[in-house]
Formats: sequence, C-alpha cells, structure tokens
Amino acid sequence: MLKIKNRQPEDFFLVVLHRDQGFTLIELMMTMVIAGFIIFAIYTTYMSQQRIYLVQDQVTEMQQNIRAGLDILSREIRMAGYHGKDNITHASCNIGGAGAPVSPGVLAVNANQLDISMDSNTDGDCADPGENLTYALYTAADGIQKLGRRDNTATAPAFQAVAENFDGLEFRYLDENGAVTTTPSDVSFVQVSLLARVRRPDDRFRDNVTYTTPSGTTWTFNDNLRRRFFMITMQCRNAGF
Repeated sequence: MLKIKNRQPEDFFLVVLHRDQGFTLIELMMTMVIAGFIIFAIYTTYMSQQRIYLVQDQVTEMQQNIRAGLDILSREIRMAGYHGKDNITHASCNIGGAGAPVSPGVLAVNANQLDISMDSNTDGDCADPGENLTYALYTAADGIQKLGRRDNTATAPAFQAVAENFDGLEFRYLDENGAVTTTPSDVSFVQVSLLARVRRPDDRFRDNVTYTTPSGTTWTFNDNLRRRFFMITMQCRNAGF
C-alpha cells in the first residue's frame, strides 16, 4: 500500500497519474514492428512449406504414373509372342487383329506405337481378350495426354488410360545381339523411353532441359512444368530368339 505523508491532495493526484501512465507511443510502435516481423516470418515459413509440399506431392504423383505405366507395359511386352504351340499362325495375331495370318509377337517396328500379340490360353489364335494389344500416347476427352492400351479383340477397340500426363513416348527395337532392327520377327528387346510431367505449372520453375532418347530423338520444352524422363529395356521372352 502506498503511503504518502505530509502531501497535499493535488500531490497525491500527480503521483497516481505518474504510476498509471501506461505505454508510450514509441513503445507501441516498436511492439507493432516486432510483431509484424514475427508474423511475416511465420507467414513466409508457412508459404514456403506449403509450396514444397505441393511440389513434392505432384512429383510423387508423376513418378507413380511412370511406375504404373511401365509395370503394365513391361508385363505384356514380356508375354509378346507367347503361344504354347509350335509355329501357330492366325489372322487374329496380326496388327489390329486382322489381315494375313502371322505368328504372335511384336508385329511392327514403330517408334510411336507398340503392336504385340500372344496366345495366352494356347487355343491357336490371338482373338481372346488381352491377346492383341496396341500401346501409344493419346489425348483423352479431358485434353490430357495419356499412355493408352487398346485391346484389339474388343467389339469396339478404343484406348484405355494406363497412366496420364505424358509428353513423350518412344519404342526402339533390338535383336538378340542388342543391335537395332527393323524386322519385327527379329525383335528380342524393346527399349521404352517415357517422359512424364506434373499436372500443374509452377511459376517459380522453368524447364529448359533437352531430353534425348536412345535413338537420338530430342524433346525440348520451355515452360513451367516439371518433368521426369525414364528409359528401360524390356526383354521379349517369347520372341526373337
């Protein structure tokens, strides 16, 4: 308790005012400036972490698209030419499931499209579901370019998406010695080059990389999309040897 002796009432009033005067304008301004720096640092850190999270999420999705596409593609390339019987030929084993009778296998040497056939159930033809296939990139109704799988044995063959958001696809065909071949019956290995991209652009990123396939084909871009290039060589276990 504050005790005041030998003071007039007006002196007591001045003392009370002095003890309860609060913060000065300068103190308030300094506090606001410090608080502003703290809020700005928190906001900047949050936005930076949010951006990193979004980038990592899109890159992860892109890599999963590559894995999904190559997983399905590799399994069916390895089955190309399977028949279980000696020297079978059938029109359903030809490109698109029609034409002159041929043996199942890699049906054409096309850089942008893969045509393969097999007799999975060993019934002497390639007319059953999944036995005559075409792989290529196609643009779907939503405007996105996708890796498509077309089952040519279907009533109305059409590409079905295996994975999406791709900018490049190339097939390169090798014989049993690893040399490039243009003869379908000699194909023992297929090199697949696949270029994937993220769904959304990033204004802080610029892709000016030149991507080169084993054949020497180049893909060049100058935009804000992140990309991943992947190349794998797959063995046709049932063809070319």
